[in-house]
Amino acid sequence: MYGFWGKVLYVDLTAYSVGVKPFDELFFKKYLGGVGIATKILFDEVNPSIDPLSPDNAIVFAVGPFQGTTIPGSGRWVVASRSPLTGIWADSCAGGNWGPVFKCAGFDALVVRGRSESPSYLWICDDKVEIRDASRIWGKTTSETDRDIKADLGEPKAKVACIGPAGERLVKFASIVNEHGIAGRCGLGAVMGSKNLKAVAVMGTKRAEVAKPGELIKYSKALFKEYYDNTVNTVWRKYGTTSSIKKYYDRGYGLAENMRKRKFDKIDGLDGEHFLSITANPVACTYCPIACHRHTKIKEPKKYAYDGYGPEYQSIAMLGWDNLISDAKAVAYMGHLCDDYGIDTITMGSLLAFTTECYEKGWVTEHDLDGMKISWGDADAAISLIHKTAKREGFGGVLAEGIVKAAKHVGHSASKIAVHCKGLDYPAHDARAFYPAVINFATGTRGACHQRGVVTWYPAGIILPEWGISGFELHPGMEKAANIAVKYQDWAVLSNCLIQCEFMVFGGLTLTHQINLLRYVTGWNADSASMARIAERVFNLQRCLDVHYGISKKDDSAPDRVFEPLEAGPCAGKVPLPFDRTLMEYYGLRGWDSDGKPTTEKLVELGLTEALPPSEIQAQEAK
Repeated sequence: MYGFWGKVLYVDLTAYSVGVKPFDELFFKKYLGGVGIATKILFDEVNPSIDPLSPDNAIVFAVGPFQGTTIPGSGRWVVASRSPLTGIWADSCAGGNWGPVFKCAGFDALVVRGRSESPSYLWICDDKVEIRDASRIWGKTTSETDRDIKADLGEPKAKVACIGPAGERLVKFASIVNEHGIAGRCGLGAVMGSKNLKAVAVMGTKRAEVAKPGELIKYSKALFKEYYDNTVNTVWRKYGTTSSIKKYYDRGYGLAENMRKRKFDKIDGLDGEHFLSITANPVACTYCPIACHRHTKIKEPKKYAYDGYGPEYQSIAMLGWDNLISDAKAVAYMGHLCDDYGIDTITMGSLLAFTTECYEKGWVTEHDLDGMKISWGDADAAISLIHKTAKREGFGGVLAEGIVKAAKHVGHSASKIAVHCKGLDYPAHDARAFYPAVINFATGTRGACHQRGVVTWYPAGIILPEWGISGFELHPGMEKAANIAVKYQDWAVLSNCLIQCEFMVFGGLTLTHQINLLRYVTGWNADSASMARIAERVFNLQRCLDVHYGISKKDDSAPDRVFEPLEAGPCAGKVPLPFDRTLMEYYGLRGWDSDGKPTTEKLVELGLTEALPPSEIQAQEAK
């Protein structure tokens, strides 16, 4: 078998045991890698009744056929589990360099169960696997943890995926951090924390055999040069994603004040030039020709001083724009603080804006906030709430539970101003400015997500002709929303199975490139039809997991705020309607029934008979 090891590492922290399970080539042909194999493992091996923070829950770290090669954009890894924030399917994909190094240690995935009696971390170095004591590291930030584990191992080149204090305290949206690679969404850092697992450190010297090494190296080099040449003199190299704020503001986004207003007079304070002034240098993930990550340094004012990574568009928009904070240094520091505590910047930004609006309406008082006053644009108050949330202090303990429980705690009409779907906060993309986003967010298997269906790239001209999407409009109507959502969701799944960074499309990545790369790696006779089928299969299996968790049409919804028209700008007065009719169209395209459940016919077509109800399985076997 080429491109894979055919080995998954299993660690039980309760039993203090380590084992390896073989997987054959047919398994990888069906689910490919990355998020595909993680989905299948969790579907088969974890009962959906198990609480996300139970020792019996599993967390899966996975890589794909592209890791451990020189393929551009292959510096990625996936972690998946049941989310403690939403209670449903969760996966988060991160960059950096942990993934390729883990692949070179000789495994396709790592499955962790149980709970260690005391804080621990895993050390995986080629065939050597150790469960090591992390008591001295418990309580440390993610940057401190990275430093201290490398010192403890005596291996400065080891790669460390770790949690910070927020994950230890089971903050429901805690992240997992590997230097500048952040697995931020869905709270999988809390799953690690519930297992007393501080980190997974890896080193590897192995290389999985590929089918056509010469052709792969030549083709990868050509693509790397093409992507580099296409982006080196663009905003990508100069600014990363920090220049996107003004672009989306001009497109009509209304993210100000908990996504209720268009107008933000100080939006220019968050433009790319302000962040360029604090950028030390661009940072690239392994084998990345674009280098969209940033190494930043702030010396003054001292209260915002740090030397680290970030920020990027989502952090700037959610922590800054959504909260009317226009000081680039303050926003950058807020993002750094979140990363060091190990909490998702999107959810944190959303919760800050939610809290400020509740305070404004009198639903949250100074008494609730331990005497603190908050207002729009107050960066120092927001920073104080970040500290309190990561430490579960005072009202921060309420916010640490996520937007749904926070709204329930506040009462009044707080649930009506909570901007989320299935418990996952909306990212910094406005569905009033781009209608397909509302369907993508509503039907996302992990909740509202811009990366599990990159539909918002469509109006920027990033189209998918090989997936049946050609031509583009700045503001397509709802009549196109369902089809766009389906196609972009499936392509995102494929990219997270391979695993390859979707940002390579800005350099010129096509489906043809991905197919050719996969052929060189595996020797398979891959084509567009087989790739589309894998993506559809994995997406549907994730939906089946969600159905087992209780998800149905009632949950494929949009927050009230999305249907409140903006007062000004290019999208003034516009809302994404008709929603229900478009949702039904989406279900039809997916082959789901009117309650949003994959039909028997669709599951049989995709080879997912194991996802059928027991009576249906017997009927299919009888045939």
